[in-house]
Amino acid sequence: MKEKNKALVELSNIPNVKIYFNTKWFLKHSMGENMNIADIMIRILAIENYYGKNDFGFKLYNKMQNIRVSSNPLIPQIRANNEERFRKIIKSFEKNNFIEDYPIIINEDFKLFNGTHRLACSLFFDIKQIPVKFEERTIEKHPDYSLEWFEKVGLGNYIPIIKKKYKEIIGGEYE
Repeated sequence: MKEKNKALVELSNIPNVKIYFNTKWFLKHSMGENMNIADIMIRILAIENYYGKNDFGFKLYNKMQNIRVSSNPLIPQIRANNEERFRKIIKSFEKNNFIEDYPIIINEDFKLFNGTHRLACSLFFDIKQIPVKFEERTIEKHPDYSLEWFEKVGLGNYIPIIKKKYKEIIGGEYE
C-alpha cells in the first residue's frame, strides 16, 4: 500500500472522521484505463429509464445482473432480481440525497468494493462529493466488470452504450 493511502486508511479509522471524494474523480479513478467498473454505466441507464429518459435501461440492468450473479458465486442469488431494491435506492436518493451513514466502501487502493448503486445515483443526481470508508477485504481480486467482461459474457453490444454514457458523465471537468 502506498504511504499516502495508508495514512488515509488510518485517518478513516478514527471515530467521527469522515472522508469524502469528488464523485467524478472517484468514478474516473475506479474505472481506470480498462473501465474496471463499467457496470456503473448500466446502472445510470437504469436510473434514466426510471425517469423516462430511455426505455431500455432496466432491461440492460436486469440482464447484466442475472449474468453477474450466475457467474460469480460470491454474489447472493437474490441480487439477480434486484430491480425493486434498486428502485427503492433511487427513490431514497430522490428524497434524501446521499445518506452519509452508508458510505461507499473502498479498499486502500481507492477501488470500489461496495456501493455501485449509490455511486450511480450520486452521478445521476450530480452529487459533487460522496462519503467513503476504507475496509480490508479478504477477497484477493475484486470482481472484474470491465469492458472485457461485457464482451466475454456476451454483452459486447452494450460496450458502445457504456462508452457513450461514460463520456457524457466525465466529459466536463471534475474538479
